[in-house]
Amino acid sequence: MVKKNFTLIIGLLLCGLDVFSSDTTMIRTHDHVDMTWYGNYDKIGVFPDGSETYRKIYLHYTMGCPSSGCAPYDYTTKIEVLHNTGEIDSTLQQTPAFTVNGVGVDTLIISDTSYIYYWDTLTSMLDSTISIPIEVVYFDTIQPTMPIDTLYYFPGGFYNMIFDSIGNIIDSIYVNPTGLLINSINNWYSYFDVIEKYEIARVITPYGGNIPSNYAFKHIFDITDFESILQDSVKIRAHYSGWGNGWSATLDFEFIKGIPPRNVNSIENIYSGSYSYVNSSDFENNKLNSQNFLIQPNTTQAMIKMTATGHGFDNNINAAEFKPIDYFVNVNGLLAHTQFNWNDDCGENPIYPYYENPNGGYIHTWILDRANWCPGLRAKTFDHEITDYIIPSDSIEIDIDFQGYSWSGTQTPSYIVESQLLQYQGSNFNNSAEITDIIKPSSKDEYSRFNPTCGKPLIEIRNYGSTTLNTLEIEYGIIGGSLHTYNWSGSLEFLETEEVELPLLTNWHGTKDVFYVKLNNPNGQADDYDVNNYMETVFEHVPQYQDKFAVWTTINNGVINSWTNESETSWVFFKDDGSLHAASQQMFLGIVPQNQYRDTIDFESGCYTFKVTDLGENGLDYGYNNDGVGSIKLRNVPGTTFKDFHPDFGSNIIHNFRVGSILSNEKIIHDFIIYPIPAKDEIVISGDLIKFNVLTIVDNSGRFVKELSSLSGSQLKVDISNLSRGVYFISSHDKSIIRKFVKQ
Repeated sequence: MVKKNFTLIIGLLLCGLDVFSSDTTMIRTHDHVDMTWYGNYDKIGVFPDGSETYRKIYLHYTMGCPSSGCAPYDYTTKIEVLHNTGEIDSTLQQTPAFTVNGVGVDTLIISDTSYIYYWDTLTSMLDSTISIPIEVVYFDTIQPTMPIDTLYYFPGGFYNMIFDSIGNIIDSIYVNPTGLLINSINNWYSYFDVIEKYEIARVITPYGGNIPSNYAFKHIFDITDFESILQDSVKIRAHYSGWGNGWSATLDFEFIKGIPPRNVNSIENIYSGSYSYVNSSDFENNKLNSQNFLIQPNTTQAMIKMTATGHGFDNNINAAEFKPIDYFVNVNGLLAHTQFNWNDDCGENPIYPYYENPNGGYIHTWILDRANWCPGLRAKTFDHEITDYIIPSDSIEIDIDFQGYSWSGTQTPSYIVESQLLQYQGSNFNNSAEITDIIKPSSKDEYSRFNPTCGKPLIEIRNYGSTTLNTLEIEYGIIGGSLHTYNWSGSLEFLETEEVELPLLTNWHGTKDVFYVKLNNPNGQADDYDVNNYMETVFEHVPQYQDKFAVWTTINNGVINSWTNESETSWVFFKDDGSLHAASQQMFLGIVPQNQYRDTIDFESGCYTFKVTDLGENGLDYGYNNDGVGSIKLRNVPGTTFKDFHPDFGSNIIHNFRVGSILSNEKIIHDFIIYPIPAKDEIVISGDLIKFNVLTIVDNSGRFVKELSSLSGSQLKVDISNLSRGVYFISSHDKSIIRKFVKQ
């Protein structure tokens, strides 16, 4: 039983799950469903029945490798709700009154009996055989698809051949028909349920050739506004637009009880589909033409959701994938919003560092910016408020136009566009604030570029009430550790968000490795709705390094300009307060043999951030230019490399770490840390070890490896040279403290 519980804890740590509150319901519809060929992968989800209200609904979309291995190219995946509206529609159908041998015909010429003449070559005589009967199936006039009778007739109205004495055809004789059947058409209507399809998530697959089979990346979508179509039994569709091996989809829906900021009256599609961009006129008049909608009598607010990604580039301007343009939201002929439909930070793709594979494969960062997407990431959905343009019980005209351009070439640009009009009853609260996300520290995949961290926490808040949010008290810290408060001031209108960087923690240790945030007193008053004021997240500690080490930099041929030959790549060390600790020397091509620079840095005890920047946004290894390959390594002095960063890093590397012993104001309470991470031959366990007496090492599967007993003092060196490469865990006897280390 103990081993089972311990394995569960390890699983939670590996998955990096946030801490969910007790009012949360999790529903899984797709469980590692392999999407291995172009098409739809549908599953029925049994959701809440609508008797409860929910303040937040999240979709956790985990993309992984299928059993056949991941596909090597970027393909579009979409998660859609197939909503049964409860309405019935019909289409006019036409069926014949009868069919002849299963085929509908206008008329049929028949005979009582007919024979076909032929010359028998064996007897050299004229012979005949009876004609093959024709099957005629008659259908009911009331239920036109139901057969009511079957009759057989002989064909008539054809010619029999006349032969001479040696078998030559010399004439013909007409076989007179005895009857004529004239067919008629039965008109009827087929009835069907009206199903509306709504996209709730779109993710483009990464370039994933030869990556390991256990690859997984979780994308989280806020789909609270779609609550009304996520009730009872609902068909959820995972659509895959690619070929080859494909990817897998795991879909988890998280329902958190409570009251949303505003109630949704209706959801209606404005545009839904993939549209070819032949030219601007065709696109606006025949593809994204204007649409009219009725505003309901009790609607006081409205918003347009818009997700558009551009695809195709084999033409003279690389459109639409690499063509940055705006789109324009027009309401009742007035320009309401202009949106730049572009993702300009693909070089900071969080699918980095690469995923190693014994065969040498990895995921490319693929740093080129694109039309609202990057390989491996979600497409951005833009929310456009149009409350000022609506009148209850009146109609509105919505027309979304794309910036026009001309192109020539072999591949027509195209855009996948999903847009919905949402109508709301109005704000449910006046004075309220919400914590929407913890960005640092975080174990979420999307924030992996700058986590783990030991610097300033970063959170996202939102105004949950109709009154402008100007002040807010933010409480935060580590559970079981020191309490911190920060007084925020600003100006947030209803549903506006802001990322807030919090002051440094006095320490990163408590009774649990869980960071929490609590919001208090918005605008100096009690919060009208405080159930969404608290959030916490599991986090990992940063690695611990020695107080002196070297940075070995091998630059490639990427330079700022050809006059100076100064490298695009540079690096800096920041202290946790943001001040500069050290910076790279100017690095030039041809100055040092093999363009290698070695810098030794001394550190005081504390937290640091190592940031490598490449001004070309293509790292030190990008296979689609001629810059060659460089490297960035951290090395002991003297000694071997303990941190080797993959050179295909795009725009930057952000690496946080600690140096030296724990600071005096960071006294560990019944805790320990492990360093260095990763380690090669030896790890150091630091803490008040006598409090634990016994520590246990297990591997990634929970299998026992080693026991450390009779502990004393504040440090213990452990030889791990005989361990295989991989992830290991050290736990206290009661499993209350678990720490991870990596064996190189």
